[in-house]
Amino acid sequence: MSDKEHIRSLIREAEIYRKQGLLEESKEKYEEILKFIQNHESYSKDKKLIDAAKSKIRTVEETLDEIDQAAETPELSQEVGDLISRLFSFSKDKDMAAMEGAVALGKFGQYEKAIVELQRLIKEGIMPVLAAKNILRCHVTISSPDAAIAQFKEWVSQVEFPRRELRYIRAFLENALIKHGIKADLPQVDEAPTEGGKPEEKEEDIIDISSFAVQLANGPRKGEMVEFEVTFQAGNKISTILPAQQKDFTDAFKPGLRLSVIQCFSPLAVFNGRGIVSGLNRITSGPRRGDYSLDITIDGV
Repeated sequence: MSDKEHIRSLIREAEIYRKQGLLEESKEKYEEILKFIQNHESYSKDKKLIDAAKSKIRTVEETLDEIDQAAETPELSQEVGDLISRLFSFSKDKDMAAMEGAVALGKFGQYEKAIVELQRLIKEGIMPVLAAKNILRCHVTISSPDAAIAQFKEWVSQVEFPRRELRYIRAFLENALIKHGIKADLPQVDEAPTEGGKPEEKEEDIIDISSFAVQLANGPRKGEMVEFEVTFQAGNKISTILPAQQKDFTDAFKPGLRLSVIQCFSPLAVFNGRGIVSGLNRITSGPRRGDYSLDITIDGV
């Protein structure tokens, strides 16, 4: 392939990326073209060609700026929000189905709606600890650690959770913040004095998975072991976010793919499980719009 054909090939790739909405990839390809031209013995003297490449880069950058300045979270109607909740509530158990519906809103970028729904579940006593953890995950996912800390302090000052559960939630939040390089001064939760009466009911026993690692079976990084942070969890269903720019990840996880070994990390233990890719959906709104929400169902250990 001649140098001219090489440049044309790169231009075709850049345009394909642009037309598919992969603007970051398109920009990178045009920058590769510009670098190739500037380092070329002959083309480095072609001012018109260099200016054309720079113009393409500016055009893509302007489009990216317009996207960034656009309203990040378009308001969905109540009907659409309800539809998302219903479509992604699979469990036969009524409480777990309610949790799945609330988590689904978050996975589609409707973080505020998800938090409102999860708060409702807490008030109604429906899997409150799991709801609390997913609220904190919501805040961390949208880069609001201060909001997560403020929420925990509010729970401590109220009486919605028994002290034992607050201690567990505190440990969960502390671990989540540490993973993001944040050391926070969280309020301590003292053990409450033993009281008579009806003992606390134990919430459904769900192993909390903070992150997981799998060996990629497909794509250009096939065979590589990669770890992902869990952004939401409802029972044995875990979710993580795949950046749109990392196409090698979205290519590696196709719905229905069987994962024979999933290394799961929890605050208490590390264990191997197995499961299936149960969903890969593009996030349609919010700060992570354009990225993908990957769902994995753990069906064995």
